[in-house]
Order: sequence, then C-alpha cells, then structure tokens
Amino acid sequence: MAPASVLEMLRSTLTASTVGSSDVFGRPSRAVSCAWETVDGTLSARGAAPGLVRGGVHEWFGVAGPGTSHPATTGWSPPLFLLAHVARRAVLDATERGAPRAVVWVGRSVWPYPRALADGVEVVETESVFHGGSPVGEFEIGLALRETPEAFTAEGGALFHHSLFVDPPDANLRLWAIDTALRCPGVTAVVADGSGLGMAATRRLQLAAAAADALILTARPPNEIRQVSAATTRWIVTRSATGGDGEGAGANGPRWSMTLLRAKGAQSLDRSTLDHRT
Repeated sequence: MAPASVLEMLRSTLTASTVGSSDVFGRPSRAVSCAWETVDGTLSARGAAPGLVRGGVHEWFGVAGPGTSHPATTGWSPPLFLLAHVARRAVLDATERGAPRAVVWVGRSVWPYPRALADGVEVVETESVFHGGSPVGEFEIGLALRETPEAFTAEGGALFHHSLFVDPPDANLRLWAIDTALRCPGVTAVVADGSGLGMAATRRLQLAAAAADALILTARPPNEIRQVSAATTRWIVTRSATGGDGEGAGANGPRWSMTLLRAKGAQSLDRSTLDHRT
C-alpha cells in the first residue's frame, strides 16, 4: 500500500473514532500472541490473554559487533525479523477483532528487510532453557526463521500493505513521531528506534501506549542495557552460535537466542531473579 493510501486509512479511522474510543478497538485482547509458546505462557497475566501486552513498551536490545549488516545502523543490528514477526502478529490480532491495523516504523534503522515483510515467513520457537530448572524467572528461547507459504494467507496478513515508514531527522523528532503514532487510533503497533531514550522518554511512551491500547516495540543498542527504562518488558537478542553474518544466518536461515530481563505484571515470573538485571 502506498504511503498516501495508509495516510488516508488513518485519517478515515480518526474520523470514525468520534463515536467513542471504546468502540474503535472493540473488545481488545489486551495482549498479542507471539506464537512462541514459552513467551506467551510466561507473560500471560492472570485471567488475561497470553503474549505481549498491548498498552506497553517492549524493548529489544540488538546485536553488537561484527556481522552488523543493516545500512542504517552503526555498530549494532536490530532484530528485524523478530520485530516484523511480532508486528505481523499484531496485525492479525487486530484483523480478528475488526480493529485498525496500521503499523508505523519510526527510524530508518528499524525499517525491515523486504523478506521480513513478506507473507509466508514466520519466526518459530526451537527450544527453551529456564534458569534454575523451573519455569520461573529469567529464561532463554531459541528462535529460527521458517518459510510457511500458507501461514499468513488470511486477510490482514500482508504486513507490508499495512505499514507506514517514517524517518525523523533527529532524536527529538523521533520521540515526537513515536508518541504521535501511538496517539493515532488507526495504529495497532509501532516499531521504533529506541536508542537514546531515557527514563522520561520511555515513561512518556508507556503512558501514550496505555492510552491507545497499542503495542510498541523499540529496538535499542546493547550498550544501553544499563539505562533505566519504564518498559514493560526488556529482551536481549543474540545470534545463535550456529549462525553467520546477517542476523545469525545459518544453513537453515537466521537463528537467535532471546533472553528475558524484565516482565512487569507477569504472574508466573519470580521477580527476585530478574531485579538484579534491570
């Protein structure tokens, strides 16, 4: 879909929202299933749908060092296939509820590869390792790319056709663009370059996301892991030991390992094992 078409869709949604914000999203699931059993099951709050909660900021710390291949990054690489996978799941969730389903990508560093936007591609869970031998606290998840031509054939599955790409010229306008996108009732998810966002900025985005019932995914360089943040969840993404250049590309496609550092409100997590890492 051309940018002008996406903008027109957002404008029409904004006009329709005058009937009342409670009618715009119908009955929200309050969470987006990642189709990763370990993540969905562990993050589900009591009585709520499993997955990454809407109305929350979810931070993903990218990969540093050799192998960085994205032209808009310097010294680190966002987990673009993973972010695109979650964004696609958000679109499908919105489609099932008859809700607006635009995805806004803010910052050139998080603009995904064409293959990441294509139908028939999904990131699947390969293994899970729980620290301490029980399903509580910090855990690691193995992920791999899989071609599935029939996986996203339902209406709304084509992520590209619901995407709008924004490239703010500086950090201040990047924060403004993220905040503005979150406040648009036509947006179901925002994927953004979160580098350099401090506590005040992440708190501002957390409040905006909660008010909009939107899902926000921010990618940050690994050297910012010790920066304080108001994010609902924080993840470290690393390339699989079997991977090569370009997001852990191996013989069977890209592979990653993902570690949870924080999960506010997740009932099944032992907070004592997480606090020292946040």
